[in-house]
Amino acid sequence: MATDGPMTWDELLAEPFNIHSVTTHNSVVIDAMRDMFDLTDEALHRIMRADHLKLTQTLDEFGIAYSSLAKALMPDHRRKEIALLFDSAVASLSSNGWYAIDVAEAWMAGLPRPRKGVPVNSILRGDILYGSRDELQAVMDRNVVYQQPFTVIAPSQVYCVYVTNLSKEQASTLISSAAEHPAYIGHADCTDRSALKEILGWSLPNSGLRVGDAILEGVAEPGDTANGAGLPFEALGFTPTPVIHGLFLPFLGYRINSQLTGRNREDNRSALTALSPDAARLEAPDIWMTPARYGYLQDGKHRDSLEQAGLLTLSQPALEAAVSKLVAQGYLYNLRLNEYGNLLYTALVDVKVEDSRYRTFTIGLKFNPQDKRVELTTFF
Repeated sequence: MATDGPMTWDELLAEPFNIHSVTTHNSVVIDAMRDMFDLTDEALHRIMRADHLKLTQTLDEFGIAYSSLAKALMPDHRRKEIALLFDSAVASLSSNGWYAIDVAEAWMAGLPRPRKGVPVNSILRGDILYGSRDELQAVMDRNVVYQQPFTVIAPSQVYCVYVTNLSKEQASTLISSAAEHPAYIGHADCTDRSALKEILGWSLPNSGLRVGDAILEGVAEPGDTANGAGLPFEALGFTPTPVIHGLFLPFLGYRINSQLTGRNREDNRSALTALSPDAARLEAPDIWMTPARYGYLQDGKHRDSLEQAGLLTLSQPALEAAVSKLVAQGYLYNLRLNEYGNLLYTALVDVKVEDSRYRTFTIGLKFNPQDKRVELTTFF
């Protein structure tokens, strides 16, 4: 902080920052502000920077460092994203229709327990609302590890809990715990792209962000209590912790990434607005790199990544064009102004590799507000 008292706009905007992610598809907060007040990119940038500062201060009051939440908010192909599927009809029979509460103890008991550090996980949950019965049955048959055979009567019959940032061991524990419930259908590994992941991305709202013993949830007004759904958090040792929606949804919501949805356009626009008002319209920037950077990528530690992505043999102009196309289709994270005044961010992109599988790569980028160009810095 520049001063102990209130910050001026100049002080705030000059202060280094790091925003892990910006999401809009679970909320109309950012879009509504822009449209209702006819905000310029400069004005929206100021609001987002101020709101992010307010969020970090709010979390500080709870004893939570915003910097500690990166692993829960930014996908990592080395960490698992697991979808647990339940038959709401079965759970409703024993709970008079309160199936979300009925199955909650089964999956909550399997959340990672503290060992080294504080576990952080984004949690999304809800009924599957997109896709036809036949479409959902087909993608489930391809992607779900069933506990027993299951026939979809209607998509909304399938209730899903989606948990991020899990090790293989943690994922196994979570699955085993959920499988003890009679309504459990099976699980799907959603770490990589799939048609099921697309459907879940459209269907599931953010339920909360788990930070150790705390479950952060969005609430409508200051002073409102969290856990409006009445899930048994306290009984299992968790503390529901409220954060107002205007701060939670843009900055603490998790986006299930799938290139098939095409939903990243507004997210990326809002993310770039948070980075710099000059970057707000860079939906498809032409990426460039210095000759030295091109040589470094060819011969340095990033060579294997370029080879796996099928880009190693490209000339510098061809590589710049290929990376520009990937970034335009990717998702943006890790937006930051560093202590040297550089505006940096990363794009997560999916590239089809051998056996028609997709692999996620991280592209490091630097935005120059003077000429509004974007430079490639890393590829791994």
